[in-house]
Amino acid sequence: MTLEKQSFEGLMSSLNLEEFPTYEIHNELNYNQLSIIKNNLEIQLTRLFEILQDFKCDMETPLIINGFPRDDIDVVSVRLIRVKIIRLRNDHKYLLSLIEEKLINQFNNPDDMEPSKVVEIDSDIPFAIIDEVIDQSPSHKAGLKKGDKIVKFDKDINAMNNDKLMKLVHRVKTKVNEAIEIDILRNERIIVELVPTDQWDGKGLLGCKILPI
Repeated sequence: MTLEKQSFEGLMSSLNLEEFPTYEIHNELNYNQLSIIKNNLEIQLTRLFEILQDFKCDMETPLIINGFPRDDIDVVSVRLIRVKIIRLRNDHKYLLSLIEEKLINQFNNPDDMEPSKVVEIDSDIPFAIIDEVIDQSPSHKAGLKKGDKIVKFDKDINAMNNDKLMKLVHRVKTKVNEAIEIDILRNERIIVELVPTDQWDGKGLLGCKILPI
């Protein structure tokens, strides 16, 4: 592991973020696979730009003034984040060229097209965080804790398709008194089972506050 990689992992840990998953991008991947990876890279880029904003910086903000590093900005952290953004941008650009090539080949050779295949590439990017858990609520009984990050909800809702948590809300309403499997990140990956119900003393079906990341 390189010093730069160690530094970036340490930074992500200090910001309460896990290391972003990486993908092998090559011409052997089909169109569906390339599209899924493209969506994941775009999510990663969005989150990294949000982190830069937290440092009150963008990609052009000067980090050195009069020959000296600025003392009002965490220069090392900003530089590491910028390096990661540049690399992801390059991967994204290459990915778009591969997608374009696949589309052109399919357009020019429609008889060679294979039936569409749904290819799953697990998204390990948390998309929501538990901000509050009410005592004796369904969420409390399921073992959820404040700070838990949701990676998957009911096996198929993830960072790529949650529609700003709207799919999660709809799923809960359709599965009252049924167990929902939640894949969470709490130092390590944990699976809990939550049963939405209104048969408790509080309000709502879950008894917790969920916020998007």
